Amino acid sequence: MEEDISRRCRGTKGKFCRHYWEQTPIAASPAPRGSQQCPNDCSGAGVCNADTGRCACMAGWDGGDCSVRDERPCTNTWRTTGTAVMKAPASLSEPGWTASRCGGGVCDTNLGACYCNGTKGHVPAAPDTLPGTLFSQRGRPMILGQCNPSKDDDGNPTDWAFVDPELLYGSQGWCEADEPVHHCACLIDGVAGPTCDEPTEMFCPNQCSGRGECWFGFCRCHHGWYGHDCAQLASGAPITGRLLHEAPWLEDVTVEPSVSDKLPEKDAGLRMRPLIYMVELPPIYNSRMLQYRIHKDTCTWRGFDSGNASFITDWTYQIEPALHEMLLQSPHRTLDPEAADFFYVPVYTSCFIHPVYGWADTPWFHNPGSPRVMHAATMMLEAKRWLETELPYWNRTGGRDHIWLISHDEGSCWAPSEIRSSIILSHWGRKALDHESYSAYPFDNYSDNAVHPEWRPHGWRHIIEGHPCYDPDKDLIIPAFVPPARIVPSPLTGAREDPRPLLLFFRGDVGLNRRPHYSRGIRQRIYALSKEQRWREKYRIWIGTKEDTPGGYSELLSSSKFCLVVPGDGWSPRAEDAMLHGCVPVVVNDGVDQVFETLLDWEEFAVRIPEREMEFLPEILLSISPSRLQQLQKGVRRVWHRFMYRALPLLRRELLSLGAVDEQPELGQYASQIDPRLLAQVGEDDALTTLMQWLYERMKQEANI
Repeated sequence: MEEDISRRCRGTKGKFCRHYWEQTPIAASPAPRGSQQCPNDCSGAGVCNADTGRCACMAGWDGGDCSVRDERPCTNTWRTTGTAVMKAPASLSEPGWTASRCGGGVCDTNLGACYCNGTKGHVPAAPDTLPGTLFSQRGRPMILGQCNPSKDDDGNPTDWAFVDPELLYGSQGWCEADEPVHHCACLIDGVAGPTCDEPTEMFCPNQCSGRGECWFGFCRCHHGWYGHDCAQLASGAPITGRLLHEAPWLEDVTVEPSVSDKLPEKDAGLRMRPLIYMVELPPIYNSRMLQYRIHKDTCTWRGFDSGNASFITDWTYQIEPALHEMLLQSPHRTLDPEAADFFYVPVYTSCFIHPVYGWADTPWFHNPGSPRVMHAATMMLEAKRWLETELPYWNRTGGRDHIWLISHDEGSCWAPSEIRSSIILSHWGRKALDHESYSAYPFDNYSDNAVHPEWRPHGWRHIIEGHPCYDPDKDLIIPAFVPPARIVPSPLTGAREDPRPLLLFFRGDVGLNRRPHYSRGIRQRIYALSKEQRWREKYRIWIGTKEDTPGGYSELLSSSKFCLVVPGDGWSPRAEDAMLHGCVPVVVNDGVDQVFETLLDWEEFAVRIPEREMEFLPEILLSISPSRLQQLQKGVRRVWHRFMYRALPLLRRELLSLGAVDEQPELGQYASQIDPRLLAQVGEDDALTTLMQWLYERMKQEANI
């Protein structure tokens, strides 16, 4: 036991890792069973939370019993005053565009999604059907201007769409023919195949535990079950089994929450702390964002394709849904808030920022306009005030035991001041108290006060001022989510360890077409130096875009002694890329903590160079002796596994099977070399386990135990 703990905890600071593994497990208690009734049983358009007696309504419905229409019309513009949501324009040729605009099709006003109008068209539910009735015919999607007509019925051109109407509505068109001559992309969740006629599973966190039907991210739980993922059971309701035998494709993505079956009839067993309660927020803060996302590859870390085959997306902010799902599936989850050590608050701010923001003229927090982060901050502030008034747990500690994830570019720089007492997880460790936005994207510039005479006469920055982006005493910088495909060709996951001929490597956006403050000017300056001083020819330092640095990204990382870690608009997953390929990180980013920097001894595996010394990069790296380089490389190998998430079953499967995927033949040579021990739960601690260890230490310090 002692030897195993010492091995697991090597490379860590303090005793947080050791304390976690040395803890005495506690007895698990039966899951509570709520007994509250909901008005009208949520009218068939929602799920009754038996703990609170409140309905969680699916998109398109609102009110205490989910019987009130809450539409999201497809429109061509945002409102500029008032609160009335803009609807569809009278004519296709009327100017203006939002991503929801629907050219001669049928708008699903529950979601703001455009479908065909014709033989293959969308047929909404009849007016006299119950709330929550979905449709009579789904229809083929017509998403974005690439699948909308370039002319109106009178032949007048549209300035926002690009497809000849004959290709859509002619006899052989997309909206009419079984085998059309023109095809539109199956962007929306729930369909696949060349004509989007093949129904597929949709993404929901933990796929509703196998006890509900997923509808665009909202779990329509089976009778008696409720919660984020239908893991909770109402008092008096029968204990029904999961229906995975009817949907075997869910086996790799669904986990029975370890607490849901700990009912009085069953043995409770033992558990390790911390215990984390997943706060049941109103849907607008999470599942409604999933329903409104429209593009199925966004706001998720995985999805379903033809034949219900799972795939992993490349959405930048995958950690938002992935961490939510990891915690829902974690043995550290508790369904009893009274037993919880911490409360996780799942607010999908990155999903709102893109793609929900501006798709239609709703939702806003609370009126149109930029910056996007203003809406995200207001969204979090609303959620915090809901916690204060609707549940007793926030006020017990002033929110100190509540956990928020803010995964967007500049982390919690724009977080509302009222949540700063909480634990904030992010990827951006900027510590300065007085700070301005570094984002080169105007819509994300939190320094923009966005004064509006009607909606925001005093702007909005007053809700976020007075705190650093990150407080190392209470917050944590966690790794970005790196899909398995990015690391399969790494020598740390079984690929052959070859010599590392490159001294330093960086590939990415070097700010050639960016505003000067992008990356604080760091990428631009280093790229210019590398060109002016011919670093590539003199030192084998490869810095640049894909055109400057040809070859496979993973292979180049694995061929480099050092890898550059510099900011982008905020965080960038360069440290993760380096660590997961055995490359020593070289950090040029003053005043910004890196991943787990408060938990791991970065001096043992990384080099930090002040921004003022950028021009001396070659000399500094060449001055590092071979023995010191070897020490740093050994340091990387001690802790690299803490930069990777492998808690989700699909991730473990993907790490084993990616090499056999036909679409990625370049990975095939590595498939047989991947070490199965990499995936074992009894193996090294991953990023999620590291987070649990840190929370356990926080819990001990808070309780003084």
